[in-house]
Order: sequence, then C-alpha cells, then structure tokens
Amino acid sequence: MTIIRVKGFKIFNDQHGKLRCYHRKTGEPINLEKAPIGSAAFLAECERLTNLMSVADTSRPGTLGNLIDKYRASSTFLELAERTKADYQKVFDYLAPINNTPLTRFTSPFIVKLRDKTEEQRKRRFANYVKQVLSVLFSWGKERGFVKETLLLGLNPFANLRTLQ
Repeated sequence: MTIIRVKGFKIFNDQHGKLRCYHRKTGEPINLEKAPIGSAAFLAECERLTNLMSVADTSRPGTLGNLIDKYRASSTFLELAERTKADYQKVFDYLAPINNTPLTRFTSPFIVKLRDKTEEQRKRRFANYVKQVLSVLFSWGKERGFVKETLLLGLNPFANLRTLQ
C-alpha cells in the first residue's frame, strides 16, 4: 500500500486497522469513505481545511480574538512597559484556543470556570492574572464601544469575582 504524505494532515491506521485522516491544527477529520486518499475529493477536502485554517487566523468581529487584536493595536497597550506587554502576551497566548468565543459567552459563571480551569492547568497566581487581564480588556473594550452595554448589562462581569487565595 502506498502512503501519501500530505503536509498538515495526520494519516494513520487506528487500533482496529481502519485508515483515519485528521487536520493537525484543527483536529477536523476527513471522511475517507466519501473521499478516499488520493482522489480529487480528498485533495479538495484537504484544500478546504487548509483554507479554513487561514480564515480562522483572522479574528471575527464580536469575538475575544478580535477584541484582543484591537487592544494590542491600541496606544493604550503600546504605551505599557515592555514587561507588562510581555506578561499580557502570555495571557493572550494562553487564551488563544478560545479566541473564536463570542463576547456574549463571557458571563460571571463562564469566567469562574475559566479561572478554575486555569488554576488546574497552571497555578493560582496565573489564574488570577488571567482574570485581571480579561477585566482590563473588557473595560477597555466597553469604553470604546467594542463591548456592547447590553452585553454586560451595564455591569462588569468581573466585578464581584473573588481572586483565588
């Protein structure tokens, strides 16, 4: 059997001997029954997933990634000390997997879950810092109209959340 190597895709036999194919970055599977390896349909599906990834890199309006991009391009962020910018960037890198999350999902319970998950993965100080940076980010966005008043119902969802002790 000939193995075709397609850059950016993981092609392998699973534990039952069935051939599988996944896009590495997104984890999207390709149905090899509908698009057998080497067929035009397979190559078209590979192209579609690769193009989808390049579209996903540009953040959509109304998402966390878009708000972060606007904040990083603002003079407020650019005037921060280099160390502060580097620390904020660590938080932005940590939040990268949820960049496509709509801003409407950021409610107090969602933020508490995010903070608790961050504490499990990292440490308590970093979890508190993630909450702090998100609070700064949302306050900045609210002042400039990127975060709607109706979204926050006039309140900052970070306001009454405690920091971990």
